Amino acid sequence: MQAGPGAGTGLERQAMSTTARVANTRLRMLMQEARCTGQALARQVNATAAEVGVVLHYDRTSVAHWLTGTRPPKHVADFVAEALSRLLGRPITAADVGLRDADGNIPDRHPSGGADRLENLFPRGRDRRAAQHPEAYSLTSPPAPPFAVAAVSPEWAAVGLDFADGPSAAGGPGSGRVGTAQVAAAGLMVRIFSDTDLACGGGRARPALTAYLATDVAGWLRAPASPAVRRRLLGTAAQLTYLAGFMSFDENRQGSAQSYYQCAAALAAEAGDPQVYATVLRALSVQAYHLGHYVRALDLAESAAREVRILGPGPGAFLMGQFAVAAAGSGDRRAALAHLAWAERCLSRAEDEGTATGYHQAALAAQQAEVRAAGGDRAGAVAALAASMRHRPPAERRARAVTSARLAGLQLDQGHLEAACTVVHTVIDDRQYLDSARVDAALRRLRARLRTYHANPAAAGVLDRLAGPAPRAVSG
Repeated sequence: MQAGPGAGTGLERQAMSTTARVANTRLRMLMQEARCTGQALARQVNATAAEVGVVLHYDRTSVAHWLTGTRPPKHVADFVAEALSRLLGRPITAADVGLRDADGNIPDRHPSGGADRLENLFPRGRDRRAAQHPEAYSLTSPPAPPFAVAAVSPEWAAVGLDFADGPSAAGGPGSGRVGTAQVAAAGLMVRIFSDTDLACGGGRARPALTAYLATDVAGWLRAPASPAVRRRLLGTAAQLTYLAGFMSFDENRQGSAQSYYQCAAALAAEAGDPQVYATVLRALSVQAYHLGHYVRALDLAESAAREVRILGPGPGAFLMGQFAVAAAGSGDRRAALAHLAWAERCLSRAEDEGTATGYHQAALAAQQAEVRAAGGDRAGAVAALAASMRHRPPAERRARAVTSARLAGLQLDQGHLEAACTVVHTVIDDRQYLDSARVDAALRRLRARLRTYHANPAAAGVLDRLAGPAPRAVSG
């Protein structure tokens, strides 16, 4: 998605002609507080938009027009607010900046309900095209600014968590009514897509998953169903939408990931499912940490961790481990170690109780490594990553490749060139089975670092393997 330079877009010209030109003193005062010039603000807005795949070319003349009363399109106003939030270190809204009325005269493009949000992502008219050409499918709405969490306030006690089916819940094929069979089918697809993502990366299954959401799941959410079946379907739809977000994140499609995550959060809230809701917040925290927004990552991880006490030990460990990483990234080592200890206790209880969870010792060890690396303990981080590699299940090929690449980078930091090269070879071996932009980016970074040591035989061997064409992902 692109917007032209300056204030020359058609939407902005329309805004100039239909909106009274009143000087924007709010924006001017915030810029003065941030000690930010028009050119600096425009640059920050462009960079913020780029994080979610939106190409903007604003400059100081654009900001000058905003200061005189011109309003940019809504999604650009949100990027301006996000840019100033980062510069000032506190939340700023588009209304605070004077680019949107407080009463919401510029309507939000997302309806409030989770099912409505999914419908908004996948309109009916595109169902057939999405099914026939899933590789070409893309979201229709402009991506939101980074980490603008869905405005939902779940009240789990009020919603209730009793999903028992009533006798009227069953709906047969062609009856127009959704029943337990459709919910069971969607639940099976959660497992299939999750397993494929773990083994093959997000790029392999994402087109098929988005087509499935656009056709089957969106259609079922429009159909009549009993309250119990509808809640279960909403919860399963939230899981599938979350998976679409994580696959997009793995493919470095950060804007799409944001849209899917926000939709998944709304679906989970509507379903009364605190576990999926907290999982989505955790995923947003992981994304923020990955992009270097450590304060935002901590806020999101803390919000997710508020659900720990009403969830089991397995989900609790899953949430607290990320809380520890986010705290370490923000410089609070003491809190990070406390959260890690909590995660360890939760995981021990989950294993003792036989709780089924995707979070395990390998994932915890990888988070221990991040905490130690953030505190400057590279040797401890290397040891933790080595432990993670030993515990990693064979089916989790993508996670193994990401962990191995991180280990190789830390070994290079320590000057252990030969050991790092040995690990990079394992990443290359796994790469042929993967379709993952994260793994590809990690290999590019490692190749750039190893070029410094091109005269070393071990480094030369790795560089030779990386110099050829990237291997096509194969089934395995």
